[in-house]
Amino acid sequence: MASFFEEPEPGDMIEIFHIGYKDWAIYVGDGYVIHLAPSNRFPRIGSSKMFMFLSGEAVVTKEPLKMAAWGCLRRVNNCLDHEFRPQSVNQIISSAEKMVGDTKTYKVIFDNSERFATTLRYGWPRCKMSGSDPIPGDMIEIHRPVYKHWVIYVGDGHVVHVSYAGSGYFGGNTFIMVKVKCERLQDVAGNDGYSVNNYLDNKYRPRPTDKIVNLARKEIDKTWKYNVFTSNCEHFATKMRYSRSQSKQSEDAMRLMGVTTMALPLALVIL
Repeated sequence: MASFFEEPEPGDMIEIFHIGYKDWAIYVGDGYVIHLAPSNRFPRIGSSKMFMFLSGEAVVTKEPLKMAAWGCLRRVNNCLDHEFRPQSVNQIISSAEKMVGDTKTYKVIFDNSERFATTLRYGWPRCKMSGSDPIPGDMIEIHRPVYKHWVIYVGDGHVVHVSYAGSGYFGGNTFIMVKVKCERLQDVAGNDGYSVNNYLDNKYRPRPTDKIVNLARKEIDKTWKYNVFTSNCEHFATKMRYSRSQSKQSEDAMRLMGVTTMALPLALVIL
């Protein structure tokens, strides 16, 4: 996920487009970043910072983002979130703060500031996303026999999700009611497999973890009419995580309904 328009949040990686090279920094809040800057041997004017990269000498520096960018274009770019599990914000910032003032010597030209930032965000060795080890705020995809059920992990082995709550009849139409529940992940999954799948992280910016969890918990016990195309379990999970409703399986179902009536039963089971 990369955007030139989003405001950074603590723990974000910032990509800065200097003339002739790119710099990477970790945003630590209150307008400040921690990044590799030239040692005192080189002036901080114009593109002279390029010599830092050629010389193999840099200092870990904390300074305002505006000063680090020097008017150059910049963007939030947590480029490996889809592949590696970010460390907690506290871990990222604490590790970065401890390094301030350290001198670094380069062995590879140009890519070391990115390596510096990615190591802080994702740790070393980097931790691959694990389908069986969710953290609060994750979307979990449960693999039912003929559909996917989506839930939000809120910690301590529990998830918040949409569950069947009965049916009704009004105006000649039968409708399904759903209720938001908080239950143990193992109880919801049963014998079905599941995996962490924050599949829209490279497209939309997730809310902060605490906001995802708090919003999901506030929805508990709420009920509404279920609609496979506009209000299913995946819509609920993506709305909690990204503040917008989206459902790949409902889009697939709509495409199927254009060619086969087999999509109709699917509308009754995606819960």
